[in-house]
Amino acid sequence: MAVFTGTTIEEAKEKARVQLKPTINQTIEFTVLQQPRHGFLGIGRRQAQVDAVIKDKEIAMPSLEEKDKQPAKEPEQKPASLNFAEDELDPAEIKRRQEANLKKVQATSKELIEYLTTVFKELSITVEPRIINLEAHDLKIDLQTEENGWVIGKHGRRINAMEQLSNIFMDYHGAAKVNVELDTSNYRERRQETIHNLAQKAAMEVVASGKAVFMDPMPARERKQIHQELEDNDHVKTYSHGREPYRSIVIAPKD
Repeated sequence: MAVFTGTTIEEAKEKARVQLKPTINQTIEFTVLQQPRHGFLGIGRRQAQVDAVIKDKEIAMPSLEEKDKQPAKEPEQKPASLNFAEDELDPAEIKRRQEANLKKVQATSKELIEYLTTVFKELSITVEPRIINLEAHDLKIDLQTEENGWVIGKHGRRINAMEQLSNIFMDYHGAAKVNVELDTSNYRERRQETIHNLAQKAAMEVVASGKAVFMDPMPARERKQIHQELEDNDHVKTYSHGREPYRSIVIAPKD
């Protein structure tokens, strides 16, 4: 067994053929380990990887008569513990997967720290990202800096954009379904109070005018907060509008 890389799957396979040099009675069995990616803004670029194994070709096949003489084989049964489609996963297997995922998040989060430091440096902003919470599916990073305003950006657009890139980074590097939250100087906590006031003010405007209010695009967590803030309001209803990253909240009269 050997692993070969290339910019494409075919290039990786060709490298395997050149190096392994199978004879006329041999063949190479390939298994694709990794599809190539071009990356996005420097994130996730990787080469194709294939596993190559040389196997001998079958010289002769049994005739139909010989096949008839052979006893019929019973269908192979998979062990019950491996029949995940029908049975629940074994607790030990669940624990193993959780531990493996946590290790992947830990390793990838270190790469993310380097990426964030580099990107902000290119923006002439000095930050020191520090991990303050790390779980199998959640990662919170505090961007420690003396330039909080530049890190946050107007209406939080910069920190929200960097947060979106961080989630893409984790996904591209194999740590899928990890919710990344970036914060600086308790901005997220202060933003919650701002969102509360925005929701109440917009609801009052809708009731007074009888017309819907379209709010600025905002992250999913802020949209969720507005939905929750107004879900018990008897006079207005809320729904999301548009596509990420420009998805926003609409507050409209209930009737």
